[in-house]
Amino acid sequence: MFKSILVPIDIAQRSSWEGALPQAIELARASSGKVTVITVVRDIKAMLEGVQFPFQVEIMMSGAHDKLAQIVSGHRAAEVLIEEEVRFGGISREILATAKERKADLILMASHRPEMKDYLIGPNASHVAQHAECSVLVLRRMDEGRP
Repeated sequence: MFKSILVPIDIAQRSSWEGALPQAIELARASSGKVTVITVVRDIKAMLEGVQFPFQVEIMMSGAHDKLAQIVSGHRAAEVLIEEEVRFGGISREILATAKERKADLILMASHRPEMKDYLIGPNASHVAQHAECSVLVLRRMDEGRP
């Protein structure tokens, strides 16, 4: 099964972790694996917000880590090791780099934000699925009333 599961989330979008994180924990529990939850502080966001100094990036990264720790704390399971990581850069690039560095067997991610109904899967999930060196499970959120 899967010994190392990577779960990339957007700390600003509850839909990115509310289904994916419990699924990853169950898969890890079944195979005595571990889960790494990452979030990426986008380099483009930093540019748009006028971040020009390293200490400003550190503040953004620290805030992201605090929020990530808060999210993960609500999903801790005694028999499953859950690690947290905050990265800085392009979303799909950092997801793929983390998967490679941590020798992930599986990347488990939500497909998109619910308001993006025009896409089968979002651009980051699509890029990760096409370029990952491991298995990728993209969870789609089913809308109410849909089969």
